[in-house]
Amino acid sequence: MIPVICIVGKSKIDKTRLMEVLIKELKNRNLRVGAIKYHKHGDFDMDIEGKDSWKYAKAGVDTVAVSSSVKFALIKKVEKEMKIDEICDDYFPDVDIVLADGFTLSDKPRIIVAESDEDASIFKRGCPVIAVVGKSGLLDIEPIVDKIIAFLESSNIS
Repeated sequence: MIPVICIVGKSKIDKTRLMEVLIKELKNRNLRVGAIKYHKHGDFDMDIEGKDSWKYAKAGVDTVAVSSSVKFALIKKVEKEMKIDEICDDYFPDVDIVLADGFTLSDKPRIIVAESDEDASIFKRGCPVIAVVGKSGLLDIEPIVDKIIAFLESSNIS
């Protein structure tokens, strides 16, 4: 199973910024990194209006893919929300770790972005907590990445 760490916290608390700096530093340490964004508002568009794949989607296809020599993208309608493990197993088999922005209700280990202990406690939900980070913690990313590496090493042992 692919190791997953959820980055959780209130809206507009810089989870995306934390994801960006974590991804860059994990890549600097030669890890293959995947990222998933949870979209709690239902339907969404990732395609570019007017492009062929967008036209196919608007015409009603159930699955549309775009493929080139350097990238592959897939947009697929689903009957029900996919579990994070399903997504990782099906679409991220070639990475060392997946960072998931959101997925607050999952049972996965997490890094909590919060400005108070009260806010942090909301997002623990009985799950393993790798780190709790305030906005100032975004400036000192090394200790957080070290904890992620330790998590990966312990995941490989078990």
